[in-house]
Amino acid sequence: MELRGDFSSYSEILDLLQIVSIGKKTGEVLLNSNGESITLQLKDGKVINFKTNVPFLEELKGRVKKGEIPLSEAVKFILHYVAMWDKGRFSFLEKGINTEPIGEIDTIAVMMDFTKEQDEMGEKLKEFFKKDPVFELSESITEPVTIDPESWKILSLLSKGNSLVKAIFRGANSFKSGLEKAYTLEEKGFIREIEGVPKPVIKEEKEEKTSFVNPEVFERIRELLVEAMGPMGEFLIEETFEDMEITRLPVNMIDTFVENLIEKIPDTCLIEGESCRERLKDEITLLLRGGADGD
Repeated sequence: MELRGDFSSYSEILDLLQIVSIGKKTGEVLLNSNGESITLQLKDGKVINFKTNVPFLEELKGRVKKGEIPLSEAVKFILHYVAMWDKGRFSFLEKGINTEPIGEIDTIAVMMDFTKEQDEMGEKLKEFFKKDPVFELSESITEPVTIDPESWKILSLLSKGNSLVKAIFRGANSFKSGLEKAYTLEEKGFIREIEGVPKPVIKEEKEEKTSFVNPEVFERIRELLVEAMGPMGEFLIEETFEDMEITRLPVNMIDTFVENLIEKIPDTCLIEGESCRERLKDEITLLLRGGADGD
């Protein structure tokens, strides 16, 4: 079983997860948007692990392993993050999963909890979260606020330059409580938003100085793949990025990228009697080498 498509709302992702869960399928749900990718790994319809190229989302896995939060809460964190995406692509590939489980959750139950939290958030909290502001400590407060351990951890992370989203994902016991407590900290005057100041780049998220292939080049490559293979060619680029665990293609990795991409094209694919692999390899390589950007 293989499902692919575009989404413009998180409800479409929930529909996919429902199909996989009810069908007790084993495989991977891959979500992509603007270079960010998240893979949920399921066994018999239950989420058992995940992987992502978003650093603070990947940290959730460590929090689960340390017992700070359950896997069900980590998956809800991820779903709330995906709900911020305006659009993206999804796919489900049914296959065996060899990854060691970090838990096992009832996918439908987690989806229901997530939907309930979305409904209860209200527009103010949703806008607060989506804006993802950066804060500094205030010099005075408007009224007393009880600082519990969770609020203190979020306050500490915010004071170190983490944006709202990163602070919640790194320090909150649950998405709902973390967002509500961060909102209260601002409302009561403990913190104030830094207006017009770019969000600081957390050290592990900095990219080394190098040259990357211009993203516009991949649209032409995607067109070539669809022309040769039909709809299944639409997602080969994202799958290759996922396999290589990158979000942008450095010039020095073009050959590796092409080899990985070409391997995904079936032997049965032909263009005018010639192997698609042979025909496309040189053309794709040429496009990539002509589409480098200095960084």
